[in-house]
Parts: sequence; structure tokens; C-alpha cells
Amino acid sequence: MMAASAHTPLALRLTLARAAAWALLISGWVGLGSFATVLAADVFSAFALVALWLLMLGGAASVATRDLPRAWLRRWAVAGCAGITVVALMMAPRGGGLAALLAALVAWAALTALASGVVRSLRLVQPMAPAPPIGAASLGALCAAAALADLGDLRALAMRLGLLVALCALVLATLQPGDGKPSPGRRCRAGLFDCSLPAWPTGAWRDASQWPALLAGLAMLPMMASLPLMVGWCRGAAVAPQAIVWLHLAAMFAPALLLQRTLVAWSARKLSAVCALCLAGGAVLVLWAPAPWNLLGLAFAHGAAWGLAWAGQLWAPGRRSRAGTSPWRAAVGYALLTLAFGVVVAQFGEQGVVATHVALGLAACAAWLFNAAAMMRTHGAATALHAPPAAPSGSCRDGP
Repeated sequence: MMAASAHTPLALRLTLARAAAWALLISGWVGLGSFATVLAADVFSAFALVALWLLMLGGAASVATRDLPRAWLRRWAVAGCAGITVVALMMAPRGGGLAALLAALVAWAALTALASGVVRSLRLVQPMAPAPPIGAASLGALCAAAALADLGDLRALAMRLGLLVALCALVLATLQPGDGKPSPGRRCRAGLFDCSLPAWPTGAWRDASQWPALLAGLAMLPMMASLPLMVGWCRGAAVAPQAIVWLHLAAMFAPALLLQRTLVAWSARKLSAVCALCLAGGAVLVLWAPAPWNLLGLAFAHGAAWGLAWAGQLWAPGRRSRAGTSPWRAAVGYALLTLAFGVVVAQFGEQGVVATHVALGLAACAAWLFNAAAMMRTHGAATALHAPPAAPSGSCRDGP
């Protein structure tokens, strides 16, 4: 199988590796959060476990995405981490409890980081810069949605997630390239995480015109962290548990996939306007639409906002981190925000989720309006500066 993979076109190998890495990231985030919601002592403890997973993911990715591991070592590490993850997942709902879940958290974080390392190694051997991973990420999200399905039955969920982890590990171990020199003059960001967890360049928040898109990049966190809880809330309204998972993941990736040929031409102003509209629309729906359409509308609108912001920054070097930036910074930021969001949800429940998303929508609208007003003032000043001077009152035109 290793020999066969060497003859697979490089672009296809990279797409498959990216899809496997994205499937691990999304299914781990939501799936482990579902286990934590049931097995943890309280809501805040469940969010703390998800924050711990994100923190371990960033730390492991900082090591696993370097060029140090040999190809054979990374393959064995992928197999070992996958094996521990599958066993721990099976044990957690069968008496293993929190201890088994912690083992799964550690092993899954290491496996996802190793997946990012495989993606990075495949990117570095490409003869030219690869296309953005929108199609591959969408394929990974599709696989993750199929594995997640009903989040309420932990035993069935453990079986599906275990199968997904095993398949992804097989794909990644097979696609891992051999040891060799990267293409000359190529530098690479930290594999998967530069384009999934926001790692904006220093000073990005000083530009008000980027705020709606930056805030849209944060919308993924409260949606992914609260998705297991939202499935339970919508279940009481006779909504199929799979519906909200599929809807949210489709909203995250389908608009970006359909618009990827036009997104490259969008200006920062247009991207911010669309993101502000999506965030505001989600805030309006969650406040005034009847249940369960309020949560479903929120999942669609804010999922689309994140997807468009994520896809828009893939073609804009000024809106993403520098090459070589460690994923650790993004993971630490996301872990801290997850803890803060956990405090809000533990205190206020569903209303805390609503308030968080409404705040995102209001902040995005305020930023867009502030920037629009600033541009109008600038345009007015420029118009006045270039206007012809008025004729003096005593000129010859005013003669007797």
C-alpha cells in the first residue's frame, strides 16, 4: 500500500490527507464535546474538557508539524494514537467514564496534530503552491457529519467515531511521504490549523474594516462548543438530532465551496459587509424566530459567516498569519474563549448561547457602520479638497 501511494498524483494525495485531517478536527471537537457533556460533572467542566483538548491540540501541533519526525516514526505514531483513541472511546460509555475520556482527549489531540504534520509534509513536496483546501475541508466535514449523526447515544457514537478514526489513520499513514527535501523556496504554515483556528497577523484588530470578518472567524467557537447542547434542546422540539449537525456543517462549508471562484475577487470591504449581514441575520433569527427555527437559523447564518470569513482569508495574505506561525497561539486563544463561553452557558444556559451570538451580531454591525461612516467622511473630505474654488463675490460676472 505504501508503494502504491507513491504513484498517486500529489494533488490527490494532499486532498485526501487534508480531508482526513479536517474530519478528525471537526468530529473530535463535536464528538468529544458530546462525551464531555454526558460524563463531566457539570456544564462548565464539559467546556473545560473541550478547552483542554484544544490546548493539547495546539501544543502537539507545534511539535508534530515540524520537519523533525521521520516518515516511519510519524506513521507509527499515527497508528498508535488512533489505537489508543478507539479503545478509550469504546471504554468511556462502558464504565471507563472520565478517565477513559481523558485518554481519548490526549490521543485524539495528538492524532489530529500528526494529521496536520502529514498535510504539511505533503504541501512541502508539491512543485507549486497548492490550491486552498475548501473542497478537501468540505469532504472532511461530510465524513465528520456522517460519523457524528445522533450525538445522544454514546455507545453508537463511540462505534462510529472509532471507525472514522481508524479509517483516517489508515489514509494518513498511507499518504505520509517518505523522507526527502521540500521544494526549494517553499515555506509552509502550520498545516491545517493556520486556516481553521484564527491566527491573525499582529495588529489585525486595529483595522476596523476587518472587524466583521474577524468576528465571523470567532463564530465557529460557540457553535461547535455548544452543538451537543443545542442538539438536546432541539430534540425536545421534535427536530431530528442529525438535522442540526448536518445543517451547521453544511452552512460552514457549502457557501464557501459554491462561491470559491468569486471569493478570490472580493474586496475586504465586501467580505466584511457579507459577514456582518450573516452575523446580524443570525442574531435576528435567534431572537425573534419561534423555536426550534431560532436555533436552526442561527446555526445556518453564523456557520455561513464563519465559512465565508475562513475562505476569504485563504486568498488574502494580509488577513492571515505569517508563514511559520505556530498553532499554539491560536489554540491558547480558543481554549481561553471556550472557558469564558463555558462560564456564560453554565450560568445562563440556552440564553447564554443566544446572548453570545447576539453580541457577535451587534459588534459586527457596529463595526461595519463605524467603518462606513468613516469612509463617507473620508470621501466627503476628498470631494471638498478637489472641488473647484467658488468665484469671488466681486468678480466681473457681478457687474452692473
